[in-house]
Amino acid sequence: MTLKNITSKQIRILLSAVAFLVLFSCKDKGGAYKPNISGSMGEMLIVMNDSVKESTGGKTLVSVMRQPMVGLPQAESLFDVSVIPHRAFSERLKPFRNLIIVYLGNNREPDISFYKNRWGKQHAMAEVYAQDTWQLDSLVKAEEIKLTGFFVRAERDRSQAYYRKYINKNLTDKFKEVWDAFMIIPVNFSENKPGKNFMWMSNETPLTSQGLFVYSFEYTGYESITEPYLLNKRDSVLRVNVPGPSEGSYMTTEGRVPVTYKRFEHNDHQIVEIRGLWRVEGDMMGGPFVSFAHIDPENGRVVVTEGYVYAPEKPEKRNLVWQLESVLYSFRFLDDDQEEDQQGREEQ
Repeated sequence: MTLKNITSKQIRILLSAVAFLVLFSCKDKGGAYKPNISGSMGEMLIVMNDSVKESTGGKTLVSVMRQPMVGLPQAESLFDVSVIPHRAFSERLKPFRNLIIVYLGNNREPDISFYKNRWGKQHAMAEVYAQDTWQLDSLVKAEEIKLTGFFVRAERDRSQAYYRKYINKNLTDKFKEVWDAFMIIPVNFSENKPGKNFMWMSNETPLTSQGLFVYSFEYTGYESITEPYLLNKRDSVLRVNVPGPSEGSYMTTEGRVPVTYKRFEHNDHQIVEIRGLWRVEGDMMGGPFVSFAHIDPENGRVVVTEGYVYAPEKPEKRNLVWQLESVLYSFRFLDDDQEEDQQGREEQ
């Protein structure tokens, strides 16, 4: 058939077929179309065959992803892991929210490749390549922190993206005015009794309480951000500002369980993270907390933002803590000439 013999109807059919092929290609290669992810917060799917699952390397991978989350009163797995063989991995499972696929014996160097939004919106995926199960074991052990951190950040980013859509503008604006900084305050949070140089907000439900504290103090150097100093400052501030349900009771740090202490940089400033348990002196209340001390040496101050959870009837607290962490990670100091508008920005 020559070009002259093609009718207009045939041309339309041909163009439609080409458009379909282009669209299908874009979907398959991660183009504009992205389906919604499946699975609930904290769920992970690992694809590896049964023989690999029962090997030392397979057991190490599952153990790493199921290790207990730090800083919770009861042991909870970092992820709720399900394992399926390659033969059961279908197209509909591709956009599972947290996905690891293990490939063995493919003549590739041992490696872990990470992908975001590959097969779905807010999709997090890792491909693990190794020659055999012993190499898989070594690789997972060597890359444990990077592997777990990637998926924890993915969960945090999903929560933060959600909260940016439903922000409490009044409290976020007040936070900006008082602390000369930006932090997402979700719409379901309300302010409790204010204190001097202290802000307390919480989301209360019949079964859970998620709270946020903010306070600041003078920065005089390294001694201002040591673990003992920060804990002493925390206890003194909470004793004055966070009373318990019975007379004379107040929130404090649970000293019988060690806290974790680490420093890192995020959003262009240094942060000290302390993670542990809180209790109410004079009462039976308690739960986990995460505290970020944001260092602002130019203005000689430390701004502390903290999240806590109280859920005595709900043993699973991991997701509640992750949600609060997503709020804490949105904190940014404002430049003198900067009008902060973070609602549309994506966290790195």
